[in-house]
Amino acid sequence: AVLPNGRISYEDLGLWDDAHIAPLKKIVDAVHSYGAKIGVQLSHAGRKSRTDSIVSSTNIPFSDHYLMPEMLDEKGVKEVVKAFGRAAKRAHEAGFDSIELHGAHGYLIAQFISDVTNQRTDKYADGVVFLEEVIDEVLKYFPKEKILQLRISAYEYHDLGMTPYDWASII
Repeated sequence: AVLPNGRISYEDLGLWDDAHIAPLKKIVDAVHSYGAKIGVQLSHAGRKSRTDSIVSSTNIPFSDHYLMPEMLDEKGVKEVVKAFGRAAKRAHEAGFDSIELHGAHGYLIAQFISDVTNQRTDKYADGVVFLEEVIDEVLKYFPKEKILQLRISAYEYHDLGMTPYDWASII
């Protein structure tokens, strides 16, 4: 998780603090000692978080069993974007070979892109703007010669949901 409130649960690992670098570097170094490569997934659960202070692209809860998220204002969106960048910097310092941005399963990136959850009227009404800003910020701190990938859910299984054809038109 790129922020403490971006975890899906309190047990999730994170890269929101410099204190996370050294323990993760031990794992990275161990994997590299066998000649293998290792990547890290950066995420923000958004409205799917089971922590306090839940934020999202919307104020619609994930289900009746989840807390009501606070809809991010533009300043809050920028803070999350910056958090992805800082986490990418830490991932690079820990020695990871790749980053996968979690944009699947209804996580925050998907919440911005999906018409199911993005009912905004500001510049983030086009959820691709959020994704582009996250990618641009990550690339400031994670070398382009390393691998950056995006995890998506091909089908959202909702009348307004994303399909592979929708993804193909924006990626």
